[in-house]
Amino acid sequence: MSQQTVLLIGGSGAQGFPIVEALSRDSRYAVRVLTRNAHSDAAKELLALANVTLAVGEATNEADLRKAFLGVDLAFVNLNSNVLGIPGEIFWGMRIYDIALESGVKHYVWSALEDVLRLSGYDEACRVGHYEGKSRITEWMKSKAQTPMKWSVLTTGPYIEMLHELLRPTKEDGTAVFRYPLEDGAIPFVHLDDIGNAAKWLFDHPEEATGLNLKTAVEHASGDIIAKAFMAVTGQPARYEVISKDEWFADRLPVPSDFKMGQESSWNSPEDPALLTYRYSFGNWWNLYQRSAGNAGLIKADYQLLDRILPDRVKSVKDWMEKVSYDGEPRAVLKNYSGK
Repeated sequence: MSQQTVLLIGGSGAQGFPIVEALSRDSRYAVRVLTRNAHSDAAKELLALANVTLAVGEATNEADLRKAFLGVDLAFVNLNSNVLGIPGEIFWGMRIYDIALESGVKHYVWSALEDVLRLSGYDEACRVGHYEGKSRITEWMKSKAQTPMKWSVLTTGPYIEMLHELLRPTKEDGTAVFRYPLEDGAIPFVHLDDIGNAAKWLFDHPEEATGLNLKTAVEHASGDIIAKAFMAVTGQPARYEVISKDEWFADRLPVPSDFKMGQESSWNSPEDPALLTYRYSFGNWWNLYQRSAGNAGLIKADYQLLDRILPDRVKSVKDWMEKVSYDGEPRAVLKNYSGK
């Protein structure tokens, strides 16, 4: 098979970097990453990988996009919901798809999140900004033919790596305390390295991947599962405590109550009623997992399928903690995170 060029939009972010790594290890792929700054630390890390080049430009600039898509065979697109907001993500999710098709891309993969509003029966308590924009593009893509451009969707979820920051424990008298407004629910974690391998699998298997919405997951992890995994791996005491959403915001996401997702983008007005506040979205975000206990609730995963196509995936919180030598100490994962 001749070498194919893959364009990654969002390739320098937490999700994109492991995809670039997975593809770069295979000489069948030449990886091109769209970035605003070719001299950033992230760009330098990308260029240190084999078979990787950079295309300088904005994901919200048509001229930059058309230049980046020149000679591209395959594309993986993950847009920053927090920057774009719902209106921007929907517009650019559609526009980038169109430009990719016009540019001759053969296989297009959209990075998505679950359509939780629909799954909940349109319960506003499950309306989450970054889930809404991505899932609406997934539904729109379902109306598109698989010619001349094949398409697939890779649906992710909360990164298990968030246990390093947003979901890390507080240490009290030698005990790791995991405090979440999760109640008796479960978080369907995904592992960033597994996302990289899943994206590569989609490109490696275009016939099976055509039209597929591949939903990645590690396991549905309750607060007790997380605490017990920590104890098993570290030998240190740990416990899970239920807290209120207000307590979690104050401790882990201390943003003003009126601060909106996307309000800092030049594409949006802060007064736009289509923009949701972080507190609204992330308050509802916890509602999703309160309703997802034991893979029998709102958000589900096909673990048999994942075991078949990704036999080496991380399959439990405990496995992940062992893999990364987890100790509960803070470590940066998400861009622009400013929690304590």
